[in-house]
Amino acid sequence: MNNKLFSIILYVLLGISTLLSILFYVDVVSEGILINWCYILLGIATLTPIIFPIITMAQSPKNAKNALIGIVGLAIVFAIGYAMAGNEEVFDAGAKLLADSSTSQLSEAGLNAFYILGLGAIGVIIFSEVSKIFK
Repeated sequence: MNNKLFSIILYVLLGISTLLSILFYVDVVSEGILINWCYILLGIATLTPIIFPIITMAQSPKNAKNALIGIVGLAIVFAIGYAMAGNEEVFDAGAKLLADSSTSQLSEAGLNAFYILGLGAIGVIIFSEVSKIFK
């Protein structure tokens, strides 16, 4: 798709948003319609970064292979983080349940994956700097 089409779509969405805002302040449109329009814009904003990379990958399969390798690598890191996670229930001082076992396991899995990725990033930085010394 070209930039001219994106500009037209952007201006149409901006125009509809402006028109709805003006009609809201003149009491022609209720806030329900405005909230629904916000949900539509949120849906567009959510789907756009998912759909366009898929289109780009379909247009250049060689780059798609590299992207899929990265996605599989991330999935492996998250699977390792999930396997390392415990599933203890967490209570506060008043014995009120803060997190059940599944929530606790997912939270710890996310933290473990973050630690693994952080250590990997630090390792890549160190490797990059050390390899510059020997070149």
